[in-house]
Order: sequence, then structure tokens, then C-alpha cells
Amino acid sequence: MHWIYTHWTEIIGASLSLLYLILEVKQNWIMWIVGIISSVFYVFIFFEAKLYAETGLNLYYAVLSVYGLYSWKLASTKDDTNRAFQHLSIPLTVILTIITFVVFVCMIFILVRYTDSTVPIPDALVTALGIVAIWMTAKKIVECWYLWIFANIFATGLYISQNLYPTAILYVVYSVLSFIGLIEWRKSVTHKQ
Repeated sequence: MHWIYTHWTEIIGASLSLLYLILEVKQNWIMWIVGIISSVFYVFIFFEAKLYAETGLNLYYAVLSVYGLYSWKLASTKDDTNRAFQHLSIPLTVILTIITFVVFVCMIFILVRYTDSTVPIPDALVTALGIVAIWMTAKKIVECWYLWIFANIFATGLYISQNLYPTAILYVVYSVLSFIGLIEWRKSVTHKQ
């Protein structure tokens, strides 16, 4: 009981994050509202665990969740903001690969130079992948799931190393659900073409 009392924020954050992913797989726009709330919880959780890049990532998730809510639910289909699910183009793949690499290198530099992080490289990698993957999710790009699969599997080990066990369990579930999300989003593109 004491453990639950001392880890209540992580338990709530993990529960909300799981709900977010379930809604994401089901392509339900309410995921963005849940995403904002769960991201705020994880800002505090990761800051306390000294995962500073993850802290910043969750601030970014909260902001991008507002954009995701707009583009999935509120934007007009006339201006192409609220577009259908789609596949990633080759030119955009190149651009996003470069962005991911640059963010990764910058994050490592910042974490090593300006923080007391004990895991700067894994923290930077999960963050760089997450920054690009959430943008792709907001844009309804099916291949976002490949980034989520890798980031979730890798993050599981990172969170275990930081004794964030509810979050590690969440990311094991995320990893499995990411494969399901990939299958479901692929079907959406097939059905809409």
C-alpha cells in the first residue's frame, strides 16, 4: 500500500497513457485530450527520475496533442489539414531521418553538458524518435508506428534501469499495441483508397 501511495502519479500517468494508446489504435480523436493530461503527469514523473529529455518530450507531446486535436477533429477537410490516413513519401522519409538524427545529437550534447543525467544516450534516442513519431501521428502517417515500436521497446529497458516499473510495464503493453496500431492504420489507408 505504501508503494501505491508513493507512486500514485506514475500509476495515474501510466493508466492515462494506456488509454491514450488504445484510443490511438482505434483512431479516436479523444486520444489527444487524454494525451495532454497524461503528458502533464509524465513531465513531473520524468523530471523526478532525472530523465530530462523525456521531460521535455512530454512537454512537446502536450503541445503537439493540442495540434493533433485540432487537425483530427476541428480542422476543415477543405484545406487538407484534416487529411485521411496516408503513407510516408520518400522525400519526407529523408527529411524526417535527418531531423531525428540532428535532434538525437543535440539532445546528447545538452544532456551530457548541462544535466546530471546518468543515461543521456538512451534518453536522447527515445526523445528524438518520439518527437518525430508524434508529429507523424498528428499527420496520420501510418509509418509512425515503426518509430513507436522501436521507441517503445527501447524505452522499456530505459525505464526499468530507472526503476520506473509501472511505466516499463506500460511500455511493454505499448510495444504490443504498436504492432496492432500499425495493422489497423494500414487497413484504414487501404479502405480509403
